[in-house]
Amino acid sequence: MLRAWPGVLALFLAIGLIACTPGLAHAAGDEDKPDILSPKADLGIWTIVVFVLLLLLLRKIAWGPMLEGLKKREDTIQGALDEANKTKEEAQRLRDQFAQEMSKAHEKVRELLDQGRKDAERTNADMMAKAKADIQVERDRLHREMQVAHDQALQDLWNQTAQLASLVSTKAIRRQLTPDDHRRFVDEALADLRNATRN
Repeated sequence: MLRAWPGVLALFLAIGLIACTPGLAHAAGDEDKPDILSPKADLGIWTIVVFVLLLLLLRKIAWGPMLEGLKKREDTIQGALDEANKTKEEAQRLRDQFAQEMSKAHEKVRELLDQGRKDAERTNADMMAKAKADIQVERDRLHREMQVAHDQALQDLWNQTAQLASLVSTKAIRRQLTPDDHRRFVDEALADLRNATRN
C-alpha cells in the first residue's frame, strides 16, 4: 500500500498541471474578461500544494495508524493461522500416536487371550491327566482290595470247609480231633483238591 503512494502523488500532480495549462494559455491571450470557471496557474499550484500537504497529513495522522492497525491485525491473523496449523499438526500427531497405542493394546489383548487359551488348555490337560492317574490309582487299590477280599473269602471258605469236613469226619469216626489234626486233614484235602483240578 505504501509503495502505491508515489504513483498516486504523480497522478494528482499530472491532473493539477493539466488543469493549470488552459488557464495559462487563456491568461496570455485575453486579459479583459475574468472567467470564474477557467483555471488559474496560481490556484492550480496552491491546490496541488494543499493536496500534497493534506495527503502528507492524512498519511501521518490517519493512514499510518490505520496501516499499522491493519498490519497488526494481519500479524495476529497470521499468528492465529500458524497456531491453528501447529494445533492441527499436534492433533494429527496425537491421533496417530493414539492409533498406534490402540493397535498395540489390541495386539496385547490378542496375546493375552491366546495365552489364556493356552493356559486353559494346559490346565485342562493337566487336570485330565491327574484325574486319569487318580482313577488308575483308585482302580488299582480297588483291584488289590478285591483280590485281598477274594483271597480272604477263599480262605474263609477253605476254613469252613475244613471245619465241616472235620465235623463230618469226627462224627464218622466218633471221636474228637485236635486242631492240629484238623489242619493236617485240611492241608491234605487241599492238596488232593489241587491235584484234582490240575488233572
